[in-house]
Amino acid sequence: MNIRRKLQFGEYTLPAHDADSAAVPYFLAGRKMYHVGTSGGGIQRIGAEHLIGEMGGTWAHPIKVADGLTVGLFDDNGTLAQPSETEMTELLSHVAWQYQVTGLAAHRRDFVAEEQAAFVSLIELRNATDTARRGQIHLTIWLKFLGCWFGGMTTSESEYWLDGSTVLGYDRLWQGRWGVACGTGLPPRECRIETHEGGTSATLVFPFELGPGESQLIEFVLAADHQRGHEGARHLFDQVLGQGERLLQEKIARYSEKTFTGVALETPDQQVNYSFNLAKANLQMLVADYGPNLPPYFLAGVPEYPQLFGCDNEYNTAGAVAAGFADVARSTLLALADFAGRACGRVPHEVTTNGRVFHPGNTQETPQLAIATWDFFRWTGDMPLLRRLYPICREGVMDMLPSFWAMLHVLPYPVGDAMVERHGMGPYKLDSVCYLHEAYEKLREMALVLDLPDDVATYERRMAEIAARFDQDWWIESETMYADSLEVDLKQRLDGHWTVVLPMQLGLGDPAHHARSWQRLERDWLNEHGLVHTRGEDERVWTLPTGLAALAAFRYGRPELGVQLLQSIAGTASYGMLGAFKELIPIGLCFVQLWSAGLYIQGLLEGALGLSPLAHRHTLRIRPCLPDAWPTVQLNAITLGEHTLSLIIGQATLDVSHARGNYPLCILFHLPEGSGPLRASAPFAAREYGDGSERWLELVLEAGKAATVSASASGVDVQDISQHAELS
Repeated sequence: MNIRRKLQFGEYTLPAHDADSAAVPYFLAGRKMYHVGTSGGGIQRIGAEHLIGEMGGTWAHPIKVADGLTVGLFDDNGTLAQPSETEMTELLSHVAWQYQVTGLAAHRRDFVAEEQAAFVSLIELRNATDTARRGQIHLTIWLKFLGCWFGGMTTSESEYWLDGSTVLGYDRLWQGRWGVACGTGLPPRECRIETHEGGTSATLVFPFELGPGESQLIEFVLAADHQRGHEGARHLFDQVLGQGERLLQEKIARYSEKTFTGVALETPDQQVNYSFNLAKANLQMLVADYGPNLPPYFLAGVPEYPQLFGCDNEYNTAGAVAAGFADVARSTLLALADFAGRACGRVPHEVTTNGRVFHPGNTQETPQLAIATWDFFRWTGDMPLLRRLYPICREGVMDMLPSFWAMLHVLPYPVGDAMVERHGMGPYKLDSVCYLHEAYEKLREMALVLDLPDDVATYERRMAEIAARFDQDWWIESETMYADSLEVDLKQRLDGHWTVVLPMQLGLGDPAHHARSWQRLERDWLNEHGLVHTRGEDERVWTLPTGLAALAAFRYGRPELGVQLLQSIAGTASYGMLGAFKELIPIGLCFVQLWSAGLYIQGLLEGALGLSPLAHRHTLRIRPCLPDAWPTVQLNAITLGEHTLSLIIGQATLDVSHARGNYPLCILFHLPEGSGPLRASAPFAAREYGDGSERWLELVLEAGKAATVSASASGVDVQDISQHAELS
């Protein structure tokens, strides 16, 4: 069977770049359940690393309840009719198949309810001929109970039976807790429940008879419950049944709201604008609220990584908050901090979906929590969260981490595995050192906000210790690159891992060394897809290193390269599941990956647009680094703490509209070299300052005010444009 796939995303239509691929996986997400299926509609084994072959299907974490649903059309002679061609449309909110067979037009739409653990398939048959058609439709649901990866939940035999028109089931060992209910609400002509190796199938047979032009809609619902058993599942099934069309429309509206409203970016590059919205949709797909063992959080990746991950969510925080997902980002940070608080400050790497810590954390994850906490705070100004997380971040960085390396008595650096989990490296890892220094800096900022002068002094001393010896310990002159690890005896190793980009991205070390290592990086670590994992050994390109390289490119004034790297990430949406940002470029490993979307958004907003918020100070610093082909970029409805504003940003121009806020908003705009003196005709505060090498313009705007800045060689003009601005 030939399957033509396309993505329909708002006004955009995207055909598959790998149209000839068979059995491509797709992801249907809800907060309480998700389903991983394949484009052909059949049952395929998915998963190569965790539960091998079992990561697909229908999951109401922490349990799996089904492998999927298959639909068969039989004519009145009992012969299975096979379509020659099927068109599959992926809409992120749901998927749809359309095909014709023996004069019948079939339209199937599958989705997972947004707020309930329920999978729904809406199947419409229409007689496209001028004679009556009759036959049977067979709905086969492939059922199984399986506990999550390393959940410690042994399963027993399962029981399934038809109760009236509904198939009910439970696992004998978990009777009263694990349960499932499925059906159409109509009594089937026949129900066959058969046990197979690895599961049970329940086939519901329904006859149909359609006159010319007539149609029939069949609604199939599968509901699951992992706390109240099959009776809880039956109750949910009864709630959802008959509501499928309404729930689907609500889900479509929800995706439209989270994707096409709120924060909106408009650049001269339509592909960038489209990809920015896709990145927001990816974040929406990865929101999970399984309860009761975990609060709402972002899945790290599908199909392998639905677990709560430390580093994945820490990398994602800035982009997610800026894109309008502060509530889930907050809940995720609190969850990580809760586990860290029970582990002396150590942030876990991986927590199973029923709340068990599988991996207690690599060395960079604990300092990354401090960085992510500051990222969240600078965008939101959330003082209660800062007060709650600061002691945990401090304990992890200042007390827990040093206990790991104190035995060596050599360097003030962490010891142990970090982001590159490969054998053969020295105990000191470059990324751990970079993130530790960055964590000291962010903890210092937090301590300043919380008025803890002794802590401020401690962090400054620790930062100085690392900075004073960093280039001496890590710089390899003959390689014009930093080592990616050190042996215990300080012998430098350069195994070619992607982490060599981090000193440049984070600004640790001698800027003269950065300039030279950046040239080396571009020559030997970048290929047509992005930043390779390990030069000369593993030339695959991950989205994470490529996103960090994009941030470094913007930092060093290379906007064209920065955008190119970000678009390499976005380009993965054209392969495999359409619209999904992958883990590898162009495709590979997880086909939906959290940090891919988060870093893409952060790269555009903080890299290209140069936004640097301090919400608690009601301040936004803007230092644009735009490609030459982008004279201006418009950003609407960006939220900064309690403020909402819209911006039109150019290298030397700025229009700002302050739509909402109870306090005046301070905008600090970087003035390009060569611009003339300030000429302000605005009635609000405007002043210029600088240190001789750089110049900044400061504007203070009340809510409901708007201003324009235009900098040229003849001067910097500032005007009040409130009467002309749209301040909605």
